[in-house]
Amino acid sequence: MHRPFAAASKRCDAGFALRSAARDVRNKGILFTPYPRSDLTRAWLVPTLIGLGVYCVAIVGARELLNDGDTLSHIAIGRWIIAHCALPFNDPFSFTAGGVRWVPHEWLAELVFASVYDRLGWGGVVAAAGLAAATAFALLASALARELGPARAAIGALAGFSLTEGHFLARPHALAWPLLVVWMSGVVRACDRGRAPSLALLPVMILWCNVHGGFVVGLMFAALMAFEAVSQASPPTRFRTFGAWGMFLSLAVLAALISPNGAAALVLPINMLHMSFSLSSISEWGAVDLSHVEPLEAWIALAILAGLCFGVRLPLSRTLMVLLLLWTALTHARNEELLGLIAPLLVAAPMAAQLPPSISAGEPSPLQSRRGGTTLSVVGPVTLAAAITLGFLATAWALDRGGLTPRQNVAPISALEAARRAGLEGRVFNSVRFGGYLMLENVPTFIDGRADLFGDAFIKRYVVASNAIGNTLSDLLDEHRIVWTLLEPSTPAVSLLDHLAGWRRVYTDGYSVIHRRTTPVR
Repeated sequence: MHRPFAAASKRCDAGFALRSAARDVRNKGILFTPYPRSDLTRAWLVPTLIGLGVYCVAIVGARELLNDGDTLSHIAIGRWIIAHCALPFNDPFSFTAGGVRWVPHEWLAELVFASVYDRLGWGGVVAAAGLAAATAFALLASALARELGPARAAIGALAGFSLTEGHFLARPHALAWPLLVVWMSGVVRACDRGRAPSLALLPVMILWCNVHGGFVVGLMFAALMAFEAVSQASPPTRFRTFGAWGMFLSLAVLAALISPNGAAALVLPINMLHMSFSLSSISEWGAVDLSHVEPLEAWIALAILAGLCFGVRLPLSRTLMVLLLLWTALTHARNEELLGLIAPLLVAAPMAAQLPPSISAGEPSPLQSRRGGTTLSVVGPVTLAAAITLGFLATAWALDRGGLTPRQNVAPISALEAARRAGLEGRVFNSVRFGGYLMLENVPTFIDGRADLFGDAFIKRYVVASNAIGNTLSDLLDEHRIVWTLLEPSTPAVSLLDHLAGWRRVYTDGYSVIHRRTTPVR
């Protein structure tokens, strides 16, 4: 190793060791380093401002959060659960997969969205997603502030939000963001402090596995952090470290099984990754488009700059974890949010050991808590909770009163009204983008956004038919006894239907086209 790099490596390792030792001493109660009241205010203020900023972005871009048909399908599923006081175990929404075994794996998030929609309208749906995202980034800023101080934590949280903003939609993954941050910050913090994670994280996993399938990522990174903790433990404590982390991981897996899908939920993400055709045809599962400027490019450039020009180094295990997150983000654009939320937590402690100390970095000590007084510790959170509740209700009411609705490119309201006026009933061949709205309107779908239900082969056949390739469209229409179609104007099948015998166009607008069958269904 070259001498300058060897020296930098020793400084990094020494700084990290000294910082860890100082934390151990402080955690054992030997050394108290109380902070001024002003630093306590800053510790509250920065995460609150970050959360408020994220919430404002959600409110300003309210219609963008509803620009996905899956949002509507999640509400429809949640309303079905509420109406029947049970979970469906067979698909009740489509006629092509009707009766197929299917249990919603995001049922808890769907209950939340349906509840706020029924009580607060579309404004409530946007406000709920915005509040969840605001909570996630406020928690992220708070976790980073323990290591880096408020100012650097704010930069890290905003950098993370830049990667999630592109996938910021009113869907279950947004409700799962706070759970992701709580889980990962708890696991990473435990590893940094040389102890096993708290068992208080297990209820977080139980919630997470019923809100979104991304909980599998949490289990995977907990296992990676366990490997790092065991490998870095001293020989006398290695076996004890292995046992403590092994018990936590075992209990975490058991907690992840507490869902209606049980073990099937653990393998669902793996099964989805094997649906090669579906993944290639769904834009959010495609690779990141680097033909224009993307926040991910800025992340990569800053990482290279920090390493080459400023000598910032990470332990090998953390470097490999960040590279894993980067690879998943480049491969599937929707995984950029994982990089934005997890990577800052992984690099915070190693970077803090190499940067000049921040006046407000570190954890409040017990002495600080006593000096802070009970009044501050109680009144502050209560006041903040009251302000959040009032703000949530006020923005939901204002958005709903302002006439907030999804765009007709995902909710073809006018087209469906025209179909009903024309007396169109029976089976419909619909654009997958319109599936969520049809579910919400109790119209059985040909297809919708539940790719795990329909499977790769069916989706491939649908895409071939929609693109008017060969005789697939006419065969599919006859096979499923289709009476009418509801498609986007740009769909090649629309032009084919205009010239297909036995079909006639009956409605057109800028978002959808309807054809009806003019001959009896065979």
